[in-house]
Amino acid sequence: MMKRLGMIVIALMLAASARAASNPFGMMGGLSSTSAIPVDVNAPTMDFEEGGKKMIASGGVTVIRGSEKLTADVIVFDKVTDTAMASNNVVFTKSNMVWRGDSFIYNLKDGTWKTSDFSAKIDPFVVNSDGATRVDDHYLLKNATFTTCTNEPGHYHYSMRCKRMRVYPNDHFVARHMVIRFGGVPLIYLPYWYCSLGDRTVGTTVQGGYRGRMGAFLLTSTKYWMTPTLQGITHLDYRTERGPAIGQEVGWLALDDMAKGRVYGYYINDQGVTKDFNEGDRGEVVNAQRYRLSLSHMQTISPRDYFLSDFTYLSDPYVLEDFFEREYRNSFQPQNYAMMMHRGDNFSLSLSAYKRLNDFYEGVDRLPELAADIQRVQIADSPFYYEGRNSLGYLQKLYPDGSASEDYSSARLDTSHEFFYPTRHFGFLNLTPRTGWRGTYYSDTVQYSALTQSVVTVTTNGTGGSTSTTSTNISNVARSMGSDMRSLLNVGLETSFRAFKVLNTDENMFGTGLRHVVEPYTDYTYVPEPNIRPAGLYQFDEIDALDRRNDLRFGVRNRFQTKRSKQVSDIMDLDVYTTYSFEEANQDEPFSNIGLRSEFNLANWCQIYMDGDYDIYKSQLNAFNTQARFRQDSWRLVIEQRYLVDQSSLLITDLGFAPNKRWDFGVYDRMEFQTSRLEEQGITIARTYDCMVVTWGASYLPAYTRDDGSQREADYRFMFQIWFSAFPNVKLGSSRRD
Repeated sequence: MMKRLGMIVIALMLAASARAASNPFGMMGGLSSTSAIPVDVNAPTMDFEEGGKKMIASGGVTVIRGSEKLTADVIVFDKVTDTAMASNNVVFTKSNMVWRGDSFIYNLKDGTWKTSDFSAKIDPFVVNSDGATRVDDHYLLKNATFTTCTNEPGHYHYSMRCKRMRVYPNDHFVARHMVIRFGGVPLIYLPYWYCSLGDRTVGTTVQGGYRGRMGAFLLTSTKYWMTPTLQGITHLDYRTERGPAIGQEVGWLALDDMAKGRVYGYYINDQGVTKDFNEGDRGEVVNAQRYRLSLSHMQTISPRDYFLSDFTYLSDPYVLEDFFEREYRNSFQPQNYAMMMHRGDNFSLSLSAYKRLNDFYEGVDRLPELAADIQRVQIADSPFYYEGRNSLGYLQKLYPDGSASEDYSSARLDTSHEFFYPTRHFGFLNLTPRTGWRGTYYSDTVQYSALTQSVVTVTTNGTGGSTSTTSTNISNVARSMGSDMRSLLNVGLETSFRAFKVLNTDENMFGTGLRHVVEPYTDYTYVPEPNIRPAGLYQFDEIDALDRRNDLRFGVRNRFQTKRSKQVSDIMDLDVYTTYSFEEANQDEPFSNIGLRSEFNLANWCQIYMDGDYDIYKSQLNAFNTQARFRQDSWRLVIEQRYLVDQSSLLITDLGFAPNKRWDFGVYDRMEFQTSRLEEQGITIARTYDCMVVTWGASYLPAYTRDDGSQREADYRFMFQIWFSAFPNVKLGSSRRD
C-alpha cells in the first residue's frame, strides 16, 4: 500500500512541477513531466519529511518515462526547490546514451542539472569526467577522458583527455585543449576538436610520415558541417623541406541527394621548390607560390536530366605530382568541362564545354559542343533498325606554351546515320547487313606542303682560308583551304552464331557441371575513299582520322560455364579476333594484330583478367596486360603486369598475410623490366585492437632518369597510421594528399 501511495504522490508532484518546467529531466538525465507521457515509479520504500515537502524513495528506485530510465539507490524529491537528487549507483539510460555516477541533482524549474564524477556511454564513446553540468541544449564536462576502447580505465589502448568538453546529445561534441594518449603516453596535442555523434565521417584527421623530397610531414584535416547541406574541410599541413601549407574545401549536398559538389583551394609557399631544379630534377623553374583551385558540381535535375562540371586550375605542371601524388597517378592532366545531359528512351542529348585552363598542357577546347545520339531502334513495325550520331561544335587544338607546333581551330558539324536489317537463318545463324552515310562539315580545312630550306655555314680557318657546308631543312607548312564537307559511305555485314555442349553435370573443382559455349563472329566493313582524306583535315579526335576501309574483322568467343550457388558462372570467357584488310591484300601484311580479351573466374577466391595484341608478322607481343587476384582466409595476392613493346614491362605485386585477426603483413613492389629499374618497394605491418588499427609502413623509390633526361632523386618514405574502428574516415597517420 505504501509503495503504491508513493507512486501516486510522485506522479502528482511531477505533474505539478511540469507547470514550472516544460522539459524537466530532458535530453540527458531527465524525466520530462508532462501529462501526455506517463511516469512509472517503483521503489521498495517511501518516506516523507518536513511535512511532506520532501519525499525520499530508497531501496533501489526505478523511474521510467517513455524511452528514459533512471535508477538509483536513493532519489529525494524537494517540492520547495523543485529539485530531484539521486545518489548512489545512479544510472540514466536514453536511446544510445548510458550515464553512470554517484550523484545527480536536477532542477525541475529550469531543466539544468549537475553531477559529481561523471561516467557515461555516449555511442561510440565511453566518457569519464570530474563533473558535468547541464546548460540549455548541451552539457559541459570538466577534465573529461573519452575513448572507444572497451578495456577497463587505466588500460585503454588510446584515450583523449581535454580540459573542457561540450556535448550536444545525438549531434556532436567539441573538445578544447585535447591531448591524445596511446598506451598512456601523450603524443598529440590539439587545441580544438570537433566530432559528430551522428555522422561518423566528420572529425579531425592527423597524418604524418617522412618522404625524402618533402622531409617529415604532418598533415591535418578537420571536417565539419556548417549547415545541414554545407560541409567544410580545413587542411593545415607542414613539411620540413617545403614549409607550411593551407587548404580549404567547401562541399554541398542537397537534402534529397539530387545535387552535390565542392570548391577546393590549396596553397603553399614552397621553400624547397628550387631544390628540384638545382639538382637537375626538372627542366624549368616554377614560382615558389604554388596552388590549386578546383570546382566540381553534379546535379540530377530529373530522372532523365543531369548536369556535370569539373574544373581545376594549377600553378604549375608539377604541383599535382608533388602534393597530390595519388591523384596524379590516376590522371596527370585534369579535364575542365561542364556538361548538360538528357537521356530519353532511345536517345540522348548533351551540351558540353571543354576548356583548357592550364596553358602548360596540350588539349582540345570544345566551346561549345552539342551532341544528339539515337541508340539502335526499330523503325515502326518494320524489320529495319536505325542508329544515329550527331555533333556540332567549335574545336580548337592548343599546344603547350613554348611548343613549336601552331594552334589551329575549326567549327565542325558531324552527322552519321546507319540502317540495319537483322535476320536469323536455319534457326541459328544471325546475319545483319547494314548501310550508312556520314557527313562532316569543317569551317576550315588544311593543306600541308613541304618547305625546303638550305642553310650554308662558312667556317674560316687559321690561314685565312674558309670552307662552307650546306645543310637542308625540310618542314611542313600548313595552309588554310577554307570550308569543306567530307562525305563517307559505308556498307557492312555482321554474322554470328552460338553453339554449346554440356560436357558433364557432376561436381568438379569449379562448381556443379561444365558447359562449353562457342560463338564465332565476323564483321565486314567497306568505306569508299572519301572526297577529303585525313591529311586535308585538322586533327582533333578520331572523327577526323576516318578514311577508306575494306576489311573483315573476325573472331571467336569461347566460354566455359558452371553453376555456383545455383547461379550460372563463367569459368573462362576468352575472345580472340583479328582483321583482314582487302586494301592491303596485295601487300605483305594484310592481317592486323591478333587481339585477346579474357576473364577467368576459376574460383570465388581467384580472378584473372588479360588483354593484349600479337603481331603475327614480327612474331612478337605488342601489348599485354594481366591482373590476377587471389584471396584466401589468411592471405591475399594481387599481381599486375603491363607490357608495351619497346616501351614498358611493368610488374606490380601486392602480397598480404594475416595469420590471425590481430596482425596483418604486406609487401608491395613495382618493377620496370624494360629499364631494369625498381620503381618502388614497400612493406606494411598492421595491428588490430578492439578499438583501432595501427599500421606502420616504409617504402623506397630509387633514383632514375626521366624521359626528358632530367634526374629524379631517390625517395624514402615512412608512415604511421591509426584507424579508429568507430570512425572509418578519421585516421591518424599516412597522407592521402602525399
